[in-house]
Amino acid sequence: TGRPWVLAKWAMSADGKIATRTGSSRWISGEESRGIVHALRGRVDAIVVGRQTARRDDPLLTARPPGPRTALRVVVDTRASLSSESQLARTAGEVPVLVAVGPEAEEAERQRLAQAGCEVFICQAQSHAGRLDALLAELGRRRMTNVLVEGGGRLLGSLLDAGQIDEVHVFIAPTLIGGASATSPIGGEGIGAMSEALALEHLEVKQAGSDVYLHGRVLRGP
Repeated sequence: TGRPWVLAKWAMSADGKIATRTGSSRWISGEESRGIVHALRGRVDAIVVGRQTARRDDPLLTARPPGPRTALRVVVDTRASLSSESQLARTAGEVPVLVAVGPEAEEAERQRLAQAGCEVFICQAQSHAGRLDALLAELGRRRMTNVLVEGGGRLLGSLLDAGQIDEVHVFIAPTLIGGASATSPIGGEGIGAMSEALALEHLEVKQAGSDVYLHGRVLRGP
């Protein structure tokens, strides 16, 4: 296809929340689940997060311990707002970071990130979906075969709406968070009828410490 295989990963409570109403999310999943995620990170070509996830969680997005591959760390950040003090920017000289921005990102902000050691890729499309499509095309051009998308909800929702998610890795913790304003794992527009829901095939469900680990591929139509 010329595009990478897209793996979507999230950890959530038993009532389907990835953070509390105040944005607190550490740690929903347990240590064994986090070990599986690090193993996933070590065998993909890129790890992608949205701007809000980068700001809220300040992730490092590396595999610990290192795996056979060192993934490019990608932030989808329309206005190039990634903090220079973030773990990603501060370690860009050690492990590559690409910030995918829109044409409206200010030149000064793009230069700031470039000086920090980040690569800045400008997605020229007008819509969020178009920019994600351009990013996946660019990663494919770089011969990346698989990418792991770790959130947040808007990014995963946009990818799901566009039919761009191929595989899911979900960690379900035995906890309840509640709250109408607490964050769910997938945003976007979503489907209109249950008959349109995407099914998973080659499904595996196993215990990961006290969590349930669900892994499957999105079933494609004929």
